[in-house]
Amino acid sequence: MIKTLKETVVFNSIDEKTIKNILEKTKYEIKKYSPNESIAFRGDEVKGLYIILKGTLITEMLTEEGNVIKIEELVPSDVIASAFIFGKKNSFPVDLSVKDEAEILFVERKEFLKLLFSEEKILENFLNEISNKTQLLTNKIWNSFNNKTIKKKFCDYVKKNQKNNLFSIQNLGALAEFFGVERPSLSRVLSELVKDEKLERIGRNKYKILDIEFFEI
Repeated sequence: MIKTLKETVVFNSIDEKTIKNILEKTKYEIKKYSPNESIAFRGDEVKGLYIILKGTLITEMLTEEGNVIKIEELVPSDVIASAFIFGKKNSFPVDLSVKDEAEILFVERKEFLKLLFSEEKILENFLNEISNKTQLLTNKIWNSFNNKTIKKKFCDYVKKNQKNNLFSIQNLGALAEFFGVERPSLSRVLSELVKDEKLERIGRNKYKILDIEFFEI
């Protein structure tokens, strides 16, 4: 556990002996979860610090149309919802579930606050974590308003989600909604990429990348 914590942003640059001493005087709990178990839903209270020790978690959002959009996967050493531990609205921004057997270290909010006051390096690490996430969010907002074409948005999606030059689209309507565009417009872009031999349709909702340079992979 200590080796995993050493890799987290919270305990960054803190040696294992010091981490062990900190844990000995800190009240914490190890929460265990089974595969496919739900940990939290969007709107549930974030009650403190959550650090993944084992397993993979999936974050998802449910659209107004009832479609589920996968946001990202969280792995050991990741801190969950760090920006929502403090502030006026302490609630999870996404649904959180377990992909495989998982363990999470939990420190209640007041206990974590005591830890921040007593350990200057942890306070600095946590402030850096919040600042970095705020800056990342600002960049994402800027990019979304930066007149990206549908084709550019789709190419970025392919680049991030491809594996061995293969990718799939589970729900074209949900993806279009995620991009903030109409489904027919996205479908037209996809058809053009296939026609221009940038992509090859190899099965239902499955595609192969033919032009790697075009997608900047």
